[in-house]
Amino acid sequence: MRNKPVLYRITALVYCLSSCTVLIAQQADKTEPISKTNCSEIEALAGMTSAKSSAVLMNWKPKAGDSYRAKVVFAFSSFELHPIDADAAAAVLDLIPQNDQQDLVWHSLDGAADCLTESEKDMRTLDRLQARLPHDLATAVLLVPSKMLAYVSYANTSGADPNSDYAVQMQRVCRVKHREFVKAVDQLPPNIKKWFLSGTFNPDGCHALKFPEQ
Repeated sequence: MRNKPVLYRITALVYCLSSCTVLIAQQADKTEPISKTNCSEIEALAGMTSAKSSAVLMNWKPKAGDSYRAKVVFAFSSFELHPIDADAAAAVLDLIPQNDQQDLVWHSLDGAADCLTESEKDMRTLDRLQARLPHDLATAVLLVPSKMLAYVSYANTSGADPNSDYAVQMQRVCRVKHREFVKAVDQLPPNIKKWFLSGTFNPDGCHALKFPEQ
C-alpha cells in the first residue's frame, strides 16, 4: 500500500498544511500543544514500533519522550504485542484524538514536517503503523465496547484524511457489536450524526460510505 514514500510524504505535508491553517485560526485553549519532534525522537518512535517484545518496547520508551505522538506509538505498539489485553485496548482507545492538534499528529506519525533527515526505514516503519491505526482501534473497541461512543465519534474527523480506512474498519465493529454500535450512533450530537449517516457510515447493513483514495 505504501510503496511510494515520496508521494506519501507530499500527501502528508499537504494534509499538515491544511490542518495547520485551521489551527492558526483558532485561539489558544486548554488543548495539549504539539511538541517539536526531533530526529532522535523519530528514531526512538520507530524503535518502539519495531519492538518484538515488551522489554524492547520499554527500553525505547524513555528515549521517545512524553509527547502525544510518543504516547500513541507506545500504546499501539504495546497493543499489537498484546492484542487480547483489554487494558492495552483501553489505552489505545483513550488516545483517540480529542482536538485538531492531536488529529494532526495522528495523521503524521512519521514527523515528516519536523524531521527532514529521518531515515527511509524509520519513515516506512511509522507510516505502516499509521496505516494500521484504524484496524487496531476496531480490534480494541471489540474488546472494550464501553468506549464505543468515543470510537464512533471520531469517524467523521478521521475521514478527512484521504488515506484513512476508518469507516471500512468500522464495518466489522458494526457487525460484531451491532447493538452497542447503533446506540453510540444515536448518542452523537444531531449535526455530527447527520454527517456520519450521510457521508461516513450506514449502520443499516453496516456499510462504509467513506473509502480511502488509495
